[in-house]
Amino acid sequence: MLKEAVFISGAGQRIGLYLAKQILLQTDYPLVFTYRSNRPGVAELQSMGALGIQVDFNQPESVAACLSSINQQVDSMRAVIHNASTWADDKAVAEEASLFSEMFKVHVEAPYQLNMALKPLLDKSTSPLKDIIAITDSSIDLANDEHIAYLATKSALDNMTKNFAKKFAPHIKVNSIAPGLIMFNKHDAEAYKKKRLAQSAIPVEPGEEVVWQAVSYLMNSTYSTGVRLPLDGGKLLIYKG
Repeated sequence: MLKEAVFISGAGQRIGLYLAKQILLQTDYPLVFTYRSNRPGVAELQSMGALGIQVDFNQPESVAACLSSINQQVDSMRAVIHNASTWADDKAVAEEASLFSEMFKVHVEAPYQLNMALKPLLDKSTSPLKDIIAITDSSIDLANDEHIAYLATKSALDNMTKNFAKKFAPHIKVNSIAPGLIMFNKHDAEAYKKKRLAQSAIPVEPGEEVVWQAVSYLMNSTYSTGVRLPLDGGKLLIYKG
């Protein structure tokens, strides 16, 4: 049985994979992570000693099986990080309506279920600090008529985080991180990159390290709960839509 484990959802690639590696490399906590499909990062984490659980958050029976597996193998948890995410713009949602439901399940229903189900394991931790951290989006405070469905579900996650902070206080801190531009995709065009960089007061592609810095801060903070930590290079200072 794993003790004082850190749980990360959606850790098979990109930011989730980076965070998972830092937990393994820079802390003494065992790592439990979920993934939807097999990727090279999944095998890499497992080779480093992490416990990986395949789950589809759109399928109730898959979520139930995931929770059962956790309870069979984990004795206590130090932190829960909601990183799993599904992205689709409104054009895609119009073409495939199920995408809206999928985003709601991944961004809202699954974190709610996990918070409620994993609280007993957090309560069993002997650490004076216990955390739930949700990864939302810096654009939830902005008007964006191309990503209404996506941002609605991320806004719901942000609101839910505040309510769980009140519900679980004072023993479990519950906070969110709201990233803006963190890293480009390989296929992104140069014109798109230039446009995105110009939307921030600090016009750089910072990389995953800044998300790990934010996670580390929240996990080590003794007095922060119900907080949304922006991670957008000052996007709100100059963003014009």
